[in-house]
Amino acid sequence: MRARAGLDERRGLAAAAARSGVDRVRRRGPWLQAAVRFRRRPLGIVALLVTMAFVVIAVFAPRLAPYTGAQLFFRFINDPQPPSLHGGHLLGTDVLGHDMLTQMLWAVRETVLGALGCALAATLIGLAVGAVGGYFGGALDSAVQWLTSLVVIIPALVVLLMVVAFEAPLPLWAFPATLALYLWIHVARAVRGSFITLRHREFIEASLAAGASGRWIVFRHLLPNAVGTLLVAGTAVVGQSTVIIATATFFGYGNQQTDRPTLGGLLSNAASGTQFAISPFASTPWWLWVLPAVTLGLFIVAIYFLADTLDEVLQPVRA
Repeated sequence: MRARAGLDERRGLAAAAARSGVDRVRRRGPWLQAAVRFRRRPLGIVALLVTMAFVVIAVFAPRLAPYTGAQLFFRFINDPQPPSLHGGHLLGTDVLGHDMLTQMLWAVRETVLGALGCALAATLIGLAVGAVGGYFGGALDSAVQWLTSLVVIIPALVVLLMVVAFEAPLPLWAFPATLALYLWIHVARAVRGSFITLRHREFIEASLAAGASGRWIVFRHLLPNAVGTLLVAGTAVVGQSTVIIATATFFGYGNQQTDRPTLGGLLSNAASGTQFAISPFASTPWWLWVLPAVTLGLFIVAIYFLADTLDEVLQPVRA
């Protein structure tokens, strides 16, 4: 009897501790709960760290690069050097005598910042359009659906090719800005669906009954509750814009300056042999295509893993 009483006491203490832990988690709020769920997903943590590393490299590439982007080493022209810890070229050189580490850092900068800028612009446009359609409904919602259906049938790559077909030189921001005018539809659809769901919740109806204005409801209730949806959609757009930008630059469109290369441009040079004008029959050194291919693939995979993890951990917040 004494042993059984001790066992019951321990079980009671364990149950009380469990209830206390659940209460503490509930008191943390939905966003802190999402952070706790995120910490339990190692793939999401790795994806976040890799993405942050790419962003840091993109921001500080001019300081990290050992040489200027256009600097040539004439003794290595048509004689590319492999990656080495000695000789001053950690990742080797290309056929034209450029330092590959410098080229890679600038390529990461151009690709990542272009994708982030495109995603930011597309997210803002999609937020505005989706919020109008989801909150007001009626004719405005029908117009939003018609507009998104019209834009989605046009391939993004075709739009980019039409823009860069002009002979006049375009500023560097024109490429991601044009892409943002297409990718906003994915954000708009997500935000519209979230606003429609939230619009019929009890706390929104209570605010309307209390005489709250539409601006108050949108900025005080709808937008804060749609942040999770917006974050997931915006992260996915980063991956989409990276793939499209890399594809377009691989085919020779967009920014092709040698002092500001892109990952797609480096792959294009390695695949098409445009760097081998001096020796057109030379074989492509492995580091000229492995380094940009692995870097591009790593960034895209990290972005999509991060978006998938955010979708999982933020689902209760969006509910």
